[in-house]
Amino acid sequence: MTLSEQMTENLDFIQRAVAESQAINAIQHHIEKDLLSAPYLLSEPYLRLRLRSAGQWLRRMNGGGVRPPGSLEEGIRADLLLLIHRSGVMQLTVALKMPDNITVEQYREMAFGSSEVVVASRVSEPVLAAAYGKRAELLLAGEWESGLEEGVRWRLARHDSPASVYDLFDLYFDAITYIIKSKTAGDWQCYPAAFVDKVACCESEDSFRGVHERELESAISRHDMSEIRPGFTAAMIPEDSSMTRNSSLYCNMASSLEVRWPGSRNGEFAQHLQRLVIFENALIQYWQIRLLDRRVGVTDGSLSQVRDIQREAIFGLREYRDSSISFGTARDLVERLLEEWRADRLYSHVLESVDQLQQLVVAAESERSAKRANVLAGIALIVAIFLGLPAIDDTLKIAKDVEMGGFLGIFLKPFHALASRGEEGTWIGYVIFLSSVLVCSLTLMFKRRRKPRTWRRREPGIAWPLGTVSIERQDDSQDG
Repeated sequence: MTLSEQMTENLDFIQRAVAESQAINAIQHHIEKDLLSAPYLLSEPYLRLRLRSAGQWLRRMNGGGVRPPGSLEEGIRADLLLLIHRSGVMQLTVALKMPDNITVEQYREMAFGSSEVVVASRVSEPVLAAAYGKRAELLLAGEWESGLEEGVRWRLARHDSPASVYDLFDLYFDAITYIIKSKTAGDWQCYPAAFVDKVACCESEDSFRGVHERELESAISRHDMSEIRPGFTAAMIPEDSSMTRNSSLYCNMASSLEVRWPGSRNGEFAQHLQRLVIFENALIQYWQIRLLDRRVGVTDGSLSQVRDIQREAIFGLREYRDSSISFGTARDLVERLLEEWRADRLYSHVLESVDQLQQLVVAAESERSAKRANVLAGIALIVAIFLGLPAIDDTLKIAKDVEMGGFLGIFLKPFHALASRGEEGTWIGYVIFLSSVLVCSLTLMFKRRRKPRTWRRREPGIAWPLGTVSIERQDDSQDG
């Protein structure tokens, strides 16, 4: 291959890759313009990125059959879409196609993020290098494929025991946190959203429900409904949230399922993205209030940290209250999901915590004011000490001129005795004044620093006065 041909091939690849990436971003942008409010979008609240895809080989193949050992036919591509919100919430969407023509039981095997259904995986070198670093060669299973694809090497690994979508999420999550230099989050949530694009076994929704009502309930709940008591069936099956007759949408706090009925146009990835934008908005709001609840509960009591937390809570609560969804039915769906996730309780707890933080601020300001008052009082005391000598001299002069007879003379007799001794009496009075001030100051300091006496609590329970009681359990086999 000549250099010119190589350049042409690389240019074609770049154009295809950019066009494919821009197509998904363009679809998402178009959906967001219809669903989200314009001021919210203009504020650029989040960043969307399309990451490198990954190859997955599921245990089930088209038709529901089990994949033969070592077979790499009918592999699927897992598209990964990243959303990073300004509040710190990160969402990673893993979109993959399930096998065609499978039963409800086989669907339920794959309906959970923890379902171990992946028998082989194919991941690009940049993702593996970011996730594992220099230890990649030592820790990774499988082998590198020959040649390059999309300009990088790819590693194919056959799993001895089936992996899950959780494992793929963990891999990309480690790579993302390494690239953005972020700490690993304490917890996360998986929300499976399944889309049935075509129902081929029946001619209409009514005929399907008449024959497969129990199977539909099992697909919605992801449980075998034959094992569920009749009284709990209604609680496990949410109401249909679809506005049109062409499809049905069932979603609750754990998962969602959309079914397109016979006679309607087959579902497309763009329609799936429209649902996903709604679910993303609900999850962002829920995790915003959840992060705020965690943030306001962690403080070392310092005034600067309390003020920072208050500022974060104020802006976070304002964004949480201002719903970004402008379409009525989509907003109703978001509110219903938030209600099931108990977001209102978290909201009330955040408000209560913010009030408690305000009390900490008020207490700290009161303590500062008290310290300031003490400093001013100390300064006033020092001034009084230095100015006390002339005042004592004047007092003794006045006491000396007062006659000692009568009832008043009894109280003035000590002052008269000091006054009769001249300057020596003045200094004696000054020393007595300083001693009184010192004794009062030491008394106040001792009372402030003295710790309350703590009494040792008794252990809970009743003390047995007659020694130790041992209780032995006798097996049924030893019963006489």
